[in-house]
Amino acid sequence: MNLPISIKSIGTALPNTVLFSSQMDAVLGFQEGSIEKITGLHKRYVLDNQTPSELTLEAVQIALKQAQMTIEDIDCIIQSGATMEQAIPYNAAGVHRLLNPHRPIPSFDINMTCLSVLRAFDIAARMLDSYRNILLVSCDIASIGVDWKNIRTAGIFGDGAAAMIVSSSQHGGILVSNFETHSVGYDYCRVRGAGSKCPPASYNGDYKEMCYFEMDGKRLYKLTSKILPNFILKTLASIHLSMEDIDWVVPHQASQSALDHMAHILHIDPSKMVDIFKTHGNQIASSIPFALHHLMNTHTLIRGQKVMFVGTSAGVGLGLIVWEVP
Repeated sequence: MNLPISIKSIGTALPNTVLFSSQMDAVLGFQEGSIEKITGLHKRYVLDNQTPSELTLEAVQIALKQAQMTIEDIDCIIQSGATMEQAIPYNAAGVHRLLNPHRPIPSFDINMTCLSVLRAFDIAARMLDSYRNILLVSCDIASIGVDWKNIRTAGIFGDGAAAMIVSSSQHGGILVSNFETHSVGYDYCRVRGAGSKCPPASYNGDYKEMCYFEMDGKRLYKLTSKILPNFILKTLASIHLSMEDIDWVVPHQASQSALDHMAHILHIDPSKMVDIFKTHGNQIASSIPFALHHLMNTHTLIRGQKVMFVGTSAGVGLGLIVWEVP
């Protein structure tokens, strides 16, 4: 496989409000330092006095400016995130309206929760014969759906928006792309409400509790610890690569324990692995583009270097792409 794709720019936007774990210690009556010790998260950004649309627009405008483009240069919009401003219409139509192009640029959604942008990147690479420039957008607002009574779950998330413009390339591109679904873990991460399975009209009680994110962290960790390392090694071996051949590892920032475990079990050189969890938390689908943005802003990527994007999603999904820098 060789899908030629370049990343022309990445724009990211964070909410104005910073929430430190020490602040939540005080609010919830914990000894100072407790939540950071439990979660590994020092601070996260949470949406407060802004809207998701404002955050999305900021990220897109930054990406367009960096690429020296306007919205009229974009040929397709893919909204790739887990949270929605509303159930209908689809999210990408809202992004289209927000950007107000002069033409009816095609758009669609991809929702693979935390792997949404990674899957969108893979699909976009297969569409570049038809579309010259594709805009990938994610805006995940986790803070609206966490239950602070469960610190181990609520305490790891942060909000953010990211926008990435991709185009075809003459060199490099996707060397391998692999996704798997292990639905034995289907119930390990979930939001039970807001769907046809349990609509508000059929629920007796406070429906708000049905709209909180729930995670069985122990079972999820046990499953991913078992299946993810082999998935990574098997995927790399399919193109005759090993971890030593990878120059940079850009993982989904699932949790500090998940990042530490992956680095340990695969013997990943810490200097090769992007870890921004402590200051951003798990930003769901925006997590990987935020981590890539950090890498690109702190290091010069050299043509031919191999970047491995990898992560997990609710479901349970696994995803891995090796991208060779054009």
